[in-house]
Amino acid sequence: MVRLDPFADSLATIKNAEMVGKKVVYLHPASKLLRAVLKILKEYGYIEDFEYIENFRGGIFKVTLKGRIHNIGAIKPRFSVKWREIEEWERKYLPAYTMGLLIISTPQGVLTHEEAKKRRVGGRLIAYVY
Repeated sequence: MVRLDPFADSLATIKNAEMVGKKVVYLHPASKLLRAVLKILKEYGYIEDFEYIENFRGGIFKVTLKGRIHNIGAIKPRFSVKWREIEEWERKYLPAYTMGLLIISTPQGVLTHEEAKKRRVGGRLIAYVY
């Protein structure tokens, strides 16, 4: 079977593992986008740690979970967003103003919505987490 969106599949795997109460989850295939999102999740305390394992078939990420993720998912279609419009998208995807993160792919790299507003840069919405 063909995977249409490996990134969305990986985020769904994290969500399902959190719901069941698992401590470790393996995500494959690995990608630069997934690595950048996992770095953000680790930085903001949603996951404990992650490590890359080379298997010569795309690679695998081993993610250690904390049990802090209530919901995580990919945003499809990947809407283009200007920095002034970010607050509107926060209201659509996040449960409260100060709760959760929108993850945006920008020309300056993968950023959270807070960093994108500070830097006044727009991009494409790729994921949300809270």
